[in-house]
Amino acid sequence: MLDELRPPHVPKAVIRAFAEAFYGISGDLTPMEGERDLNHRIGHGEGGGFILKLCQPAEGVAIPECQAAALEHIASVDPSLPVPRLVRARDGSMLSSLSHGGIDYPVMVLEWLEGRVLGTGTLRAPRLFELGSMLARLGLALRGFVSGAPAQRELVWDTSRVSHLAPYISCLDPQDQDMANRILAFHAGVTAPAMRKMRSQIIHGDIHPYNVLIQADGQVSGLIDFGDMVHGPLILDLANAASDFLSPDQKVEETITALVKGYHSVIPLEETEADALVDLIQVRLLMTPLIDALKRAHGISPQGYFEGFNGRSLPMIRALEQFGIERLRSIIRRAAAFPAQPSRHPATLGDAIARRRRVMGEKLYVFYDPPLHIIKGEGVWLTASDGRRYLDCYNNVPHVGHCHPYVTAAIARQAGILCTNTRYITDQSVEYAERLVQLAGDDLTAVVFVNSGSEANDLAWRMAKAFTGSTGGLAMDFAYHGVSEAIDAFSPSNSPGHWNAPHVRLLPPPDTYRGPYGSEQKDAGQRYAALADPLIDDLFQKGFGLAAAMIDSAFMTNGMLDAPAWYLAGIVQKVQAAGGLFIADEVQSGFGRMGSAFWGHSHHKVKPDFITIGKPAGNGHPIGAVITRPDILSHFLSFGPFFSTFGGNNVSCAAGLAVLDVIRDEELVDNAYHCGNYLREGLRDLMDRHAIIGDVRGVGLATGVELVKDRANKNPAASETARLLSLLRDEGVLIGSEGKFANILKIRPPIVFTRDHADLAVAAVDRALARL
Repeated sequence: MLDELRPPHVPKAVIRAFAEAFYGISGDLTPMEGERDLNHRIGHGEGGGFILKLCQPAEGVAIPECQAAALEHIASVDPSLPVPRLVRARDGSMLSSLSHGGIDYPVMVLEWLEGRVLGTGTLRAPRLFELGSMLARLGLALRGFVSGAPAQRELVWDTSRVSHLAPYISCLDPQDQDMANRILAFHAGVTAPAMRKMRSQIIHGDIHPYNVLIQADGQVSGLIDFGDMVHGPLILDLANAASDFLSPDQKVEETITALVKGYHSVIPLEETEADALVDLIQVRLLMTPLIDALKRAHGISPQGYFEGFNGRSLPMIRALEQFGIERLRSIIRRAAAFPAQPSRHPATLGDAIARRRRVMGEKLYVFYDPPLHIIKGEGVWLTASDGRRYLDCYNNVPHVGHCHPYVTAAIARQAGILCTNTRYITDQSVEYAERLVQLAGDDLTAVVFVNSGSEANDLAWRMAKAFTGSTGGLAMDFAYHGVSEAIDAFSPSNSPGHWNAPHVRLLPPPDTYRGPYGSEQKDAGQRYAALADPLIDDLFQKGFGLAAAMIDSAFMTNGMLDAPAWYLAGIVQKVQAAGGLFIADEVQSGFGRMGSAFWGHSHHKVKPDFITIGKPAGNGHPIGAVITRPDILSHFLSFGPFFSTFGGNNVSCAAGLAVLDVIRDEELVDNAYHCGNYLREGLRDLMDRHAIIGDVRGVGLATGVELVKDRANKNPAASETARLLSLLRDEGVLIGSEGKFANILKIRPPIVFTRDHADLAVAAVDRALARL
């Protein structure tokens, strides 16, 4: 390895004759600097010419062959990237061999690359950004290049091998030895293990001011000297450049921020890479004085620009420490589009509660006592701040699973391209509308985008009033449809005991377990539907008429009812016969949750006038839409324009499209059907052991388990239900409660829920009921 630190010695006359004989090039020879290779420029003048590199024979021929092949690879995949171009010998070979003094020297010839070596100059932020992006382009160009030589190379400048330099710390001044030991200890304990998981490939390995060319106007025009190519973490090229371009004459944060932003604009950094960068910068700076000590210990004198680098390295490390390592790490994270600090959670749950109360009000509307501090979601699992994972059997908003990688990637990708509104023609909104129309079927071919289910229901209600000229509405008792003032009238569950909406009538739920008509009655659906007749009559008698009925097809807030056949069809028939319209609120029941069909209303074989959707359509990303008939929309717009500033924005529509892809590709509608049936079978089996279970019902992955004090009189077991939820939390399973009496277990998981998850949930319910 030490022989590699000295360049060869061959007379110019020998080199000149060789160049003419093997390459057909001639001209004056001008020596060029090189740490290990003997370099000459041939035939320059005003411009042009060649570089002849007499390579260090101690490294063998594999390394220069790799360099030559890499340069040809780069030329083929990114021809505009300004790096030297290889000149092949007359016989077509990439390399040739010069014999002198009994030694064979590998020879490589390159075209002269125009530009001036930056050297001791500095680059301002815009040029550093250019350099960062050019360096990333080089990383992309080398991504597909494969060669075994760099992986086996023992190069003294390879940061991955910095531990070999530790013995030379004793050669530093005493005041610097503690600092050096601290840097290498942190590297060995933290950064080096992290590097083993980072993206790795063949990299340039030595981007510094003497390997960067600039034009007369200061623009970066080339990257040269591929002599230090190694196989290592991709981030090392950026770390090396960041350390070597630091200057006492330039702000640390300006240099590093510009380089990182430029690199990140082409190759987005991973978070572990961004966090390791400041440590790798320190290590690179430290390597210079340690390699100087190694050279001096073996009688090798420093040459050229090395002395200048050596003189600045330790002062720059001290300057970084004075600036603040953690402060610099935060700056790097921001430059790479990560939060300035990784998430740091309050030390205790009490601290988290107090922090929330200070800014979100004294009254905590949360699940459980004490509440859970959730910090991560994945699939059907939620992770709390203490590291415990919980099976999520409740949350419907992450419809295809928490943080589904396909959906999150679609959101991130689109957020990096464009996010604007539908007053411009954009591809995502049109494509998403086309997909929704295709799924809606029939004559529902007009889509209006908003930002939530509440907004969608609010808009559908406005359209219904405009189209019919009426102002009266029908909703289910204890329904929930949103939080706007208009939709609060259709959501009596928002304020039980205080609901008051003179223009809305509430339908008794079609509850065949607790209601007046049981499942044993074949005409139960028609009987429940008939209960709408006096309510509709009353709306007309009071002068409201009937504009619309708004119903959630899964009857979630009523306890996940499996409504009897023909109930909803009967309601829709009566509403439309009275001149009203039917709003199918598909926020909770749609997108395959009910298993038998994509839409909840399709399960009931009805044809709505409106379909409304909300956040589950975007897997939690804010999105909402009204899908209706063109004549209804046209009539509404005849009164004036409608526009939602961010309804239908590109990112939300990208999320929506991704969710549709996942539902289709992972066959989640079918999964909801089969897994839901399997889950309910398991829960019904528990009825033999637990008399508190009065009823198990539902459709697809919308399941209700009604708990009663005794099965004979069906008295609601509300307090027992509340206690059971806490016991289930202790079991690691999250389930909600529902219903007017708060005695129904609400099991409504993401629809990626599987039979294995169902087994876990049923077993947990069994154990919790036994403890109850």
